[in-house]
Amino acid sequence: MERAKLIVKNFGPLKDINIEVREMVTFIGAQASGKSTLAKLLSILEDENFRRNENILFETELKKYNIFSYLKKETFISYDNQNNSNISINSFEYKDGESLKIDMFSVLSSSKEFEEDVDTIELIKNLMSYDLNHLIIKDLKYTQKFASLFKLNNKKKILIDFLLSSKYKKTEISIDKLFEVLEIEKKGENYISTYEDIIKILPEIYSFDSIYIPTERSFLHLIAENTLGLINNNVQIPKHLLESGQDYEKALQKIKELPLSIIDKKITYKREGKTSYIYHNEIEKVDLLESASGLQSIIPVLLLVEYAKSLKDEYNFNFVVEEPELNLYPKAQHELIKYLVKNCLFERKNLILTTHSPFVLASINNLLLAFDKGKTKPTEVNKIIKKESWLNPKNFIAYELKNGKAKKIMNDKLGQINENMIDIVSDSFSDEFDKLLDL
Repeated sequence: MERAKLIVKNFGPLKDINIEVREMVTFIGAQASGKSTLAKLLSILEDENFRRNENILFETELKKYNIFSYLKKETFISYDNQNNSNISINSFEYKDGESLKIDMFSVLSSSKEFEEDVDTIELIKNLMSYDLNHLIIKDLKYTQKFASLFKLNNKKKILIDFLLSSKYKKTEISIDKLFEVLEIEKKGENYISTYEDIIKILPEIYSFDSIYIPTERSFLHLIAENTLGLINNNVQIPKHLLESGQDYEKALQKIKELPLSIIDKKITYKREGKTSYIYHNEIEKVDLLESASGLQSIIPVLLLVEYAKSLKDEYNFNFVVEEPELNLYPKAQHELIKYLVKNCLFERKNLILTTHSPFVLASINNLLLAFDKGKTKPTEVNKIIKKESWLNPKNFIAYELKNGKAKKIMNDKLGQINENMIDIVSDSFSDEFDKLLDL
């Protein structure tokens, strides 16, 4: 299901891009085709601080990701982000050398002129209805949080009974009915102030930040615990890598042990003091920096995802993983894709992948097919692929980047990535092999 639309023209290798963004997006293409550029743009545009803080300039973010030089006079970038009710939550536009970002919540909070605007008040009521129904019906703790917004005195029990009744009857909460229950006057300033309170007390609805996991992730372990010094001394390392390094430091402190069944069921990661080890059994261990390249590539991915999961009550993350297949055997690639879908696509979290690997596409297709087959044979499918890794085709889209353009390679009717895209690499090898045999 489309949740955002991105248009990019004349920006570095991207000449004419018009794509929809779903909960999971995958870009495949040759080197220098623009995969990472698109991923970096989405990291910027999905970042909470950038969207809300007018002092954070677009150009500054581009410099952080080392793509500032891609800007031209002809560059045009447009991004429109919507909620599940197709209401625009925030938008961004770069045109004629100037950028404009509009965040619905920031606009409402900073202006009183909307208080008596009928259309705006209806929009706010729709936003409130969507968020409250989504969260209160889902989890009782949000009912208590919401009730704490008001100085209810003897009305607290009435409000909670009203909310729980909606939850158990699975009926939508009417904001106007809610105001009647609380005896709140139905006027613009009250709708706006109530919505501002909801935003403050339920940050998990609105707080999106990007976790960017670069191809240079093996480097993160080398700079771990030194990123602050590198920043203070202005060492010429791309800022987005330093920020990833800071996240990685926090992950090292938080995640002390991790099974590595993606690689081998016998292998375990352990953090002991200031050293990370790979245990091949209960006794034999090796320093991570001396371990196999595949392990050095996958450990940062796992640690950053597990760390982000530990913050799930505070943040929602837009995960961006460059080339998950890096240094991994095809079977391990498949296991990693299952892990990422399981752990990066829940509770309003999103996943963006860039890849060169047809194995990654084939793995994704298996998860898409599992979702489809699971509708009629869930038990049998679950024995093959665990349900938590099934991928709903409505939440996924894939593009091939070539010649500055993005071609959709997801067949929504079949719920699969087009097979010819997966076969294209092996076909070229086969053609070459056949020609050699004919000599």
